[in-house]
Amino acid sequence: MNTKKALIGFSKIRDNELASYAQKIVQKMTDNPNFTAPQPDLATVQNAITLYMAALIKSKDGSKEDTANKVATRLVLENLLGSLGVHVNQVSENDLIKLDSSGFNVSKTPSVIGILDAPTLDVYYGNNSGEMIFEIGADPHATEYVVLYSPSPAPADDAEYYTKIFSKSRGTISNLTSGIKYIFKAAATSSEANKMGIYNFSNPVEKFVP
Repeated sequence: MNTKKALIGFSKIRDNELASYAQKIVQKMTDNPNFTAPQPDLATVQNAITLYMAALIKSKDGSKEDTANKVATRLVLENLLGSLGVHVNQVSENDLIKLDSSGFNVSKTPSVIGILDAPTLDVYYGNNSGEMIFEIGADPHATEYVVLYSPSPAPADDAEYYTKIFSKSRGTISNLTSGIKYIFKAAATSSEANKMGIYNFSNPVEKFVP
């Protein structure tokens, strides 16, 4: 089961966005029956928001000391929100409705990609003898791409092909035997496909290698 939780990291939230985010949390948790005794109390958090907003405004055209004060008040607010987020997670016990009612951002459930569809495959002559360039239809969910190739006629079993793994959908296969035909096919991989060893391969492409 995927565990849902309130996110308690704030380093990626911009200065001006942190104040409004914190204010939303206070508003949504005020008189919220899911959190009857917030820790720390909301008055303390609200006071930290007020001090931070004042320091933020003053720092925009202020001195180095004003900027330092803004950084210090932000840290205080972040620490309070972090403690409050821990409390929310403890009380919610993975209940998404309760988590959403807190105003905190909630962790996302990882999506299951599954076995990806068969891609398109184009094969072109390379710049050198025994070299072929391939282009696979890119899939945004792919972790890698696998290319199978073999002298024609095509083997009956995929395990009998030569195999190469590529991080990109375009690449080069070298050191092929010149003067004969090869069969190429490709698939986009995912973590699920790799675990099960199941792939949807493109239609095979037969090319004479110069």
